[in-house]
Amino acid sequence: MHRWFNSPAATTNLLERREREFTEDDARRWVERAIEQSNDPSSEDRKWAVQVNGLDEPVGFTALYGLRRQTAPELGIIIGDERVRGKGVGREAERLTNLKAFEEFGAHKVYGRIPAANEAAKKAVIYNGWRREGVLRGHVQHGDELIDVEIWGGFREDLPEPPPE
Repeated sequence: MHRWFNSPAATTNLLERREREFTEDDARRWVERAIEQSNDPSSEDRKWAVQVNGLDEPVGFTALYGLRRQTAPELGIIIGDERVRGKGVGREAERLTNLKAFEEFGAHKVYGRIPAANEAAKKAVIYNGWRREGVLRGHVQHGDELIDVEIWGGFREDLPEPPPE
């Protein structure tokens, strides 16, 4: 976690960038908060570690924000380990997280906000049956640059079947 949030390769396409270093204490508190949320049945947010066979440590995480509301929950993801980036790990982690949203939490839809230039993220959500629903022009400010953000979303019936083993 500490490494991921301090890696420019992992964080360059995040909507919000940290103004300072993400410390070991920040990482510990982040994990503690995620565990607390998972133990609280009324929590609106859930986070899961992304594990890959053959690797001892998680390679990233997925999250659902805003569960149990009238609005659809938002999916978040970071794949922080460069050994697996670009190999379909994030795409499959997103598919499984979507499935949890629909089957475990009863979501009617899942959506996400994606920086317009993040082609890898768009490729992953397209694989998962999502469609682009709109653009928030100049929605995020990174330094002096205003970034367009695309809204993407999908329904249970749009999700693909699991990949063959």
